[in-house]
Amino acid sequence: MKTLPVSVLIPTMNRPQSLKKTIAGYMGGKYIPKQIIVVDQSNDNRIIKENIAIMNGYKDVADMIYVYQEQASSTKARNTAFHKASEEIIIYSDDDVDIYSDTINNVYKLMRDDSLAMIAGIDDNMSESTSRIGYFIGTKSIKNRNIGHITLSVLGRFPNGKIDHPIETVWAMGFFFVVKKSIINKYKLTWDENFSGYAYAEDLDFTYMYYKCSLNENKRCILTPQIHVKHLVSQEYRIPNRKSTFMYVINRWYLSYKHHMGVLSRCSMLWCDFCKLIIRIISCERPLDLLQAILYAIKNRKKLQNGFIDYPI
Repeated sequence: MKTLPVSVLIPTMNRPQSLKKTIAGYMGGKYIPKQIIVVDQSNDNRIIKENIAIMNGYKDVADMIYVYQEQASSTKARNTAFHKASEEIIIYSDDDVDIYSDTINNVYKLMRDDSLAMIAGIDDNMSESTSRIGYFIGTKSIKNRNIGHITLSVLGRFPNGKIDHPIETVWAMGFFFVVKKSIINKYKLTWDENFSGYAYAEDLDFTYMYYKCSLNENKRCILTPQIHVKHLVSQEYRIPNRKSTFMYVINRWYLSYKHHMGVLSRCSMLWCDFCKLIIRIISCERPLDLLQAILYAIKNRKKLQNGFIDYPI
């Protein structure tokens, strides 16, 4: 095996089997990363010891850094991991992905291009949506349907269909994406620790900020078929439905204000969520949760505008 100058940053919590499989994937190819940093938020001593043993199993072939973090916060964990990263090329990874034998080598070869700032990983397990109703209710954008984009209703979307050539994206999903340390340092970017327990919003926030900084540097952010993985989406933990609903609504209002997306964005969110409310009523999928979340966001919009997130769960 050959070591390449890449740092992999992985937050984990109470999922030792997922972590073990993920790290084995990173270390099982012909090309392996120089450094893997795991920030462990587990609350079980047995699991903590198991995670340490997993890391120690590879300490002779790579720089394996284990950090324990008592507070359960993936954003804080990612910030902690970044400060310990030694390499310019950084992979942010979840603890439940399978990579391919050529993934690290492809990452390294592509990111040596000075014009490239970010690669968003493609999930081979992601189902393809062929429905067009999203264009009507605001969960998709007709104008930007062929690139990775963020809708006015503050939802991150990738193009439908198979990606067979590099295309532009303004965001990435946190299960696997690649960035350059120098850009993060130059613009002093950090993961927003106001977010807790719901990866979608924090991924969108950080990568969209990074994309805007990359534009200032005249560098590209892309999706490419050369960088694809399998996101296993572990079943070991699920956010309760009501909590997930409140986070879905409140986080988007917060992001709309934070990224100065304007009144049109808030109107689009209201329309989108109203349509989803109708769908939930028809399908009997806890519509009251969504209605209460919408009303809460409207009532507390000044707090959200001022950068304060609170989930009344």
